[in-house]
Amino acid sequence: MHERKSLQLSLEDKMRALENLPLLANVSAKERRELAEKAHVLSFAGGDVIVMEGEAGLGFYLILSGAVNVRRGGEIINRVEAGGFFGEVSLIEGVPRTADVLADGPTVCLGLLRSDFKRLLVREPRVAMTILEEEGRRLVGSPLV
Repeated sequence: MHERKSLQLSLEDKMRALENLPLLANVSAKERRELAEKAHVLSFAGGDVIVMEGEAGLGFYLILSGAVNVRRGGEIINRVEAGGFFGEVSLIEGVPRTADVLADGPTVCLGLLRSDFKRLLVREPRVAMTILEEEGRRLVGSPLV
């Protein structure tokens, strides 16, 4: 089900990738370095299930390349492309995953574990605010998200 494949990137490559993500563009270089040290680079093929509705949420995902489809009840309710993110609802709310997320073609993500994600939100309130703003846009766009 989870066909993730870990990729090895240098610390510098991870830091550049984090810097190029809109969510983390204004994060301090020190914080970006700490995140890069902890981030896992994961590669998925098209159709791979990255997270499953109902499972415990362990990580937060930032999409470096490719795109994902968010599916609930067999219906695609959202698409998130490179530069976007997913997995935050389960981690913030402490609830099981609220939807399936599937790779829509080859997709590479940076994954952060719950503890690293929560530390980021405490240290970087702008990131927390950006995530909340995106959640608001998703809610307005689709009452199912």
